[in-house]
Amino acid sequence: MAKRFYETVKVEARDAAFVVLLDARELKTPAKKPMLLPSAALAQLVADEWQAQDDEIVPDSMPIMRMVSTALDRVADMPMETAEAFAAYAMSDLLCYRAEHPQKLVEKQADSWDPLLDWATSRFDVSMVVTAGILPVDQPEENQTRFASAAGEEPLRLTALAHLAALLGSAILALALGEAHISPRQAYELAFLDDLYQIDEWGVDEEAGARLDKIELEIATVARYLSAL
Repeated sequence: MAKRFYETVKVEARDAAFVVLLDARELKTPAKKPMLLPSAALAQLVADEWQAQDDEIVPDSMPIMRMVSTALDRVADMPMETAEAFAAYAMSDLLCYRAEHPQKLVEKQADSWDPLLDWATSRFDVSMVVTAGILPVDQPEENQTRFASAAGEEPLRLTALAHLAALLGSAILALALGEAHISPRQAYELAFLDDLYQIDEWGVDEEAGARLDKIELEIATVARYLSAL
């Protein structure tokens, strides 16, 4: 880990964008690209992470910086491929795979997930096939194109949506959170409905509980990033 080499961190306007300054030095991406951000709010989130560093810089403690860097260094060079990878999650979306039993869980999934499928159907003009069990089911081919189009090609937003889809197992939940149709807490509860059901029935395992807490925090972080855009 590198030693902290700066004293002050601040955000400054640059033409139609914003930059983060470490002392007088303009922050760049790991690939040395200019880090020009579209909003003061997003630039401030990055600045806050750098300001929070102690004597040593710990990259793992800067998730916003990591997402911005991924967007500018990688996703900006392959937006179509990233959007297609995002849309692939919709073709095997968590919300479409239902439990066969117990009945209480079957009903909880239907009550919780059906409204999101209805929202996606009307919002993105798609038709989702729901199945019981874990065997894969084919979704309409046009869904791939429509979900890729919904994700768009703007690298900063696309990076967050792709990360959320992987985290939640659902492109639909990622888009719903990205459009503020659901809150970060709702996204977490919907994505991990089965896990939370098991906890309600059998109690929490310390290791599993810690994993879920970490995931919930990560979802909240990505949501803050999206709001700042």
